[in-house]
Amino acid sequence: MMRRRTSAQIGSRGVTQCRYAVESGMRWIFREQGEDYGVDAHVEVVDGELVRGRLVALQIKTGQSQFGEPAVEGGWWLRPSRKHFLYWLGYSIPVAIVLVDLDSGCCYWQLVTESTVERTSGPGWKIRVPADQVLDASAVEPLRSAAEAGGRRVRRPLGTLITEYLAVDLEVHGTVLGANALSEYVIRDHDHELTKLVMDAVGPAAVSGCAILVGESCTGKTRALYEALHRCGTDPGATSAAAAGWRVWPGVNPLPARRFLDELVEIEPRTVVWLNEAQRYLRDPAIEIRTGIATALLELLTDDSRGPVLILGTLWPEHWRELTRKPPEEQADNLSAARRLLIGHYLQVPTAFTNAEVAAAKSSEDRLLAVAARQVTGTAVTQQLAGAPDLLRRYETASASAQAVLHAAMDARRFGYREWFPETFLAALAYSYLSDAERRNIEEDPSWLESAIADLVVRGPASGPLLHHDVLGYRLDDFMDHHGRVHRRFEFPPERFWMAVAESQVDSDVQVRMADAAADRLRLRIAVRLYQVAGNAGEHLGKLSTVHVFRGAYDAAERLACLAAEAGTTEALWFLATYKWSRGRPGAESLFQQAADLGDVRALDWLADRLEESGHKAAAEAVACRAVDRGSWTAMVTIAELRDFDDPDGAEQLLYDLPEEMRWDALAALVSSRDSLDDYDGAERLALTLANRGHPDALLELADDRRDRSGDRSRFGNEAARRLLARMPDPETPEYALRAALSYARARSDDEARALLKKVSGTQRLDNQVAAIADTWPQHTEQLLEILRALDEPLVADRLTDHIQQQEKPELSDSDNEGEPSRSPGIDEPDDEVADAYAILARFHALHGEFEHAESLAMAASRLGNPMGLIDLGQQLLQRREFADAERLALCATNMGEGPNLGRDVGRVLAEARRDNRLLEWGLDADGTTSETW
Repeated sequence: MMRRRTSAQIGSRGVTQCRYAVESGMRWIFREQGEDYGVDAHVEVVDGELVRGRLVALQIKTGQSQFGEPAVEGGWWLRPSRKHFLYWLGYSIPVAIVLVDLDSGCCYWQLVTESTVERTSGPGWKIRVPADQVLDASAVEPLRSAAEAGGRRVRRPLGTLITEYLAVDLEVHGTVLGANALSEYVIRDHDHELTKLVMDAVGPAAVSGCAILVGESCTGKTRALYEALHRCGTDPGATSAAAAGWRVWPGVNPLPARRFLDELVEIEPRTVVWLNEAQRYLRDPAIEIRTGIATALLELLTDDSRGPVLILGTLWPEHWRELTRKPPEEQADNLSAARRLLIGHYLQVPTAFTNAEVAAAKSSEDRLLAVAARQVTGTAVTQQLAGAPDLLRRYETASASAQAVLHAAMDARRFGYREWFPETFLAALAYSYLSDAERRNIEEDPSWLESAIADLVVRGPASGPLLHHDVLGYRLDDFMDHHGRVHRRFEFPPERFWMAVAESQVDSDVQVRMADAAADRLRLRIAVRLYQVAGNAGEHLGKLSTVHVFRGAYDAAERLACLAAEAGTTEALWFLATYKWSRGRPGAESLFQQAADLGDVRALDWLADRLEESGHKAAAEAVACRAVDRGSWTAMVTIAELRDFDDPDGAEQLLYDLPEEMRWDALAALVSSRDSLDDYDGAERLALTLANRGHPDALLELADDRRDRSGDRSRFGNEAARRLLARMPDPETPEYALRAALSYARARSDDEARALLKKVSGTQRLDNQVAAIADTWPQHTEQLLEILRALDEPLVADRLTDHIQQQEKPELSDSDNEGEPSRSPGIDEPDDEVADAYAILARFHALHGEFEHAESLAMAASRLGNPMGLIDLGQQLLQRREFADAERLALCATNMGEGPNLGRDVGRVLAEARRDNRLLEWGLDADGTTSETW
């Protein structure tokens, strides 16, 4: 059974009591905040019935433990962490701390300002909450004044001076001596490149720069960035970023993604954008936010007017691969903006020290560093300093319930859950990892979770906590997080785990990410359920259906397409129908009919065409009218084209009867149809009619066509185009005048083209005409360039091009992979060459029958994220009819889920090993068995 801890109950009661004090005592508006870090509520000033639009943020502290340090001056001292004080002082509106006494019902408050925050003799800060500042009517005037001042104040620059931060504030791992203890730093190869990058930004050249350090947990990535900010270069007079007065933003990680994006536009020069665990901003948020963040960072990096700035961050290799891997063509590219930022802006941080670096560490005067270097069996000195051996020992010897908590957190993180776990959700996940006997035991001990967590949140003899606790909930230690990703890579969470994800209050984008991870591992039924509870299920199920079409799993593709259609998206039904139709596969007509019944306009167009061709004219028109009601005139044009040969007047009338917003485009389509069928007179007659009614597009298109086809028919050419243009009425708008000028210029009627330019611009000289048109109608500058080139005016065209480039800022397209930034000098690309080499060697040895050695190499490749060695080995085992071993390895590769292109290969190996092709259609259950039809 799940329990609600006393602390959660107290916190909820405190928020309720504070709400009552604000709404009843002050008569202001109270709004509880759902996601922010260190701010529980916003209160808005109200005067009588007038809502003033001025806000104060509240951080609410509840319980007797908050009153444990009385102040001599009256009131109580609070000592939150420095990072929280920095967060509150930099908040966009004033922040007040509120202490809630549940026994008396009183709420005491204090504003967090430069004057109320005091620094202690050590590294900590504190603030006094006076006993005479009660949250009632007496608080109205001082808090209103603070809110008004907050609305008027000029905000100080974002970020805090580098010198204000301790290493722990920037998430640098402490040593086994404690969170704030740092050993002597050993300069490594990547530090030289990092120093150069920082010095280029700090020095006289002032060039913005970006470096993302890629490496495993506890390899010293964040420490390297911290040291780089405090290290001087070798040039005479060089100074560090810290000594030069640079600032770091954000001071609290992770900053809520929406706030991060909103504040990013306010970054000023000489600021370090601190992206420790960069996936927090580039992968974890919803797609529109993460794309916005990546694009804004690119713009910041390339905008000289906002520089110099530094963007410094860290990533694990698996996050790197996910963010920089291009998806298959049939899948949406949702990470292209992040990929453009990362490619060319990273440094690898090796897991191990070189022998020379170990020797330098052993000879260090820092006893801790020297001892760590002597203790390691390999060269993983940084892991030794961070207490990794002790963390592993505690994990391996933890109780069953504690291991259940750790495994739940590890697997949830592997499958895309965010860093911080609410207690109730973590409990629901952990419960699924207990055996039946263990579950029976905890039913008699309702404190099982509290006991398990108590052992995990304390420091070990030579390590920090396995599970960190903060205001946001619980967070798995970074080293254990990475350990779980590697050593549990072949594990798939139990069914109860996925039930908890589906039934808990998990953010929809997280559910979608976890559903994607399940689908990559062939757990299709689980993925479908998560997509359905996450919302916008139609889009995701439709994409999954498309993937199955390409895999040849047509039954599952149709089931997914129908589920997507039930959720309101018919795209997959249409795609599957056209795919089957083009290949002559049965069932296409019924799919078109299903899509049409659900209102898919393309299916309605197809159905109308079929009905018309079979002579069911009334039925065809009825279907076309349904398409018109949904905004498409294509079906009606299709019917008109089919009737045009026998009844051209009737065909035209059918389109004239369309609504005004569709009529002229539909008639222009009929003009194009007639022209393509060599009914030139009919096309010209209708095009002239449309032009005389104020819609000359079709006539202009015909003129261009006559000119373009001059080589194949005597009646075509420039002269034919000019004759057609001469019959066009004078253009009534600048848009049509420019379009007509382009057609005249293309047909070598230069005088007419220049006359139209003069009419639009009102000036005589061509340069003046171009300038006037470009300034008045900038949206037509590209068309104007075409006209100038057709008129053989290259100099004027070049001047216009220069003008465009000066006026316009290049846009960053999220879908265009062209123009990705080149690699920074000296920055090496982290690649998968070692993993690829292991996989290739595994295949080589398997081909030569050396299966034991091949499996060892394949496992080494899989540890680095490459499952291809397992798949190739499985295929060789199948040829030897060793089905059990082939199935074991294929299931391992399946559970890794690395790479969206591998599902077909690994699925076929697994299906052949089991001699069961159903799994190619319906996938696997959580335990790895083949699913029944769902």
